[in-house]
Amino acid sequence: MSKSHPDQWSVHELVDRPEADLVAALGRFPTTQIADCGGPVGVVGPGIGWTAGGTELCGVAVTLWTKPGDILFVLKSPDVVHPGDVLVVDAGGRLDAAVVGDIVSGALAARGGVGLVVDGAVRDVDGIDEVGLATFARGTHPATGSNTGPGALNVTVQCGGVVVEPGDVVRGDRSGLVVVPRRHLAQVVRLTALVAEREEAWRAEHAGGRSLTRILGLDATIAAGRATIRVGEDGAAVSVEEEIASDEADDFEGHA
Repeated sequence: MSKSHPDQWSVHELVDRPEADLVAALGRFPTTQIADCGGPVGVVGPGIGWTAGGTELCGVAVTLWTKPGDILFVLKSPDVVHPGDVLVVDAGGRLDAAVVGDIVSGALAARGGVGLVVDGAVRDVDGIDEVGLATFARGTHPATGSNTGPGALNVTVQCGGVVVEPGDVVRGDRSGLVVVPRRHLAQVVRLTALVAEREEAWRAEHAGGRSLTRILGLDATIAAGRATIRVGEDGAAVSVEEEIASDEADDFEGHA
């Protein structure tokens, strides 16, 4: 939990935003397919999930670091939010002091914000539901903390173990959250489209009567794995890789 930031007290109003059509294209895919694409995607760690409002979001990250539990810069944040933005709040994961409630959520929505992600706690869940702003958080808590700062807007932050820069693209749904760096957005959209096509082909084959085992070639994979195992003198299964590593270790010790 960081109580300071190298850029604390700074407010950067300008964000280098990606092309809107690429953001929209990413939003057509679920987080699971984006996470599976093999590209440069940050998968937000367990613990931060859907909490209130709409259940899906996809937009450009406006980032906020705040001293855990402090709301000063959170109150300031709607000033720098543009239509299609997602406010990403690094509140240090603190759970006993909410940093966002329904008033700020309403202000974000009024500015055209499409979502909120908080590595920390939110409150006024019923009110956020009424606002409708898709909100993902680490938890909820009825009390807030201080409003004295420090904080920083549109700086590098961390959310669920993922580094988020202003202008990155955040996609969230009931399965979780992913972050795509702005400079890699086109690549990730292309790779994710291939995942979607592959999964659709699997579904079509399965609907046509083929089993998942045949579609995915599972028996061949299992047979290949079985071929790497032999039964040792003590009757225990030993993988060929483990046996080779053991032999190499013995050779090393013999020459030491």
